[in-house]
Amino acid sequence: MKRVVSWCVLVALSCVGLVACGTGPAGPSPSPSPTTTATAVRESSSPSPVVTAVYKPATATSKAQNVPVPVMPEAAKKETPEGAKAFVGYWVAMLSYAYETGDVSKLKALHTEECVTCRTVPEKIESVYEKGWIVGGQLKAERIELRSQAIPDKPILVAQIRQSRAQIHISTGSGKLFSETNNGFAFQLWWTNSRWLVTDSKLIVS
Repeated sequence: MKRVVSWCVLVALSCVGLVACGTGPAGPSPSPSPTTTATAVRESSSPSPVVTAVYKPATATSKAQNVPVPVMPEAAKKETPEGAKAFVGYWVAMLSYAYETGDVSKLKALHTEECVTCRTVPEKIESVYEKGWIVGGQLKAERIELRSQAIPDKPILVAQIRQSRAQIHISTGSGKLFSETNNGFAFQLWWTNSRWLVTDSKLIVS
């Protein structure tokens, strides 16, 4: 028989720098001929190419860069069993994003104050990123099931979550190495003010 215990998550950070580049004012130039002017007008009316920042995972020498921000699916905004499942998937994606970037702002907005473990996770992430970052450690929800809806607006779900191998890196060198894991987690949600929030989250131990 499986039992449920509180769970904590270790974490680390990634910082993305954005550099703006520009050119100085040009000196005077000769007046363009009519042909040159027409060509310039045609060229200026063409859309500028969109430069997409390239995602770079963290390494032993640098933090992750340009990590894609998860987008909440429309289904996760609905008070339905499928909506609850989609929300848990989004929560896991935001936790994974926080592991890679150290940005916990959106993760903090996904739980109630009564969820103690939900509050400790961002704290641990921030504490790790104060000293370094983490390589690996991405999470993925491989299966999400609705286990109970005895209270319609407070369903209980179980998710099978795989986390890749991770290693914390700090300014003084490599830190602890964590093996890949694949564990079950129980979530209790609450539909309030037209949105889902996590009210409890625990690791399922066999």
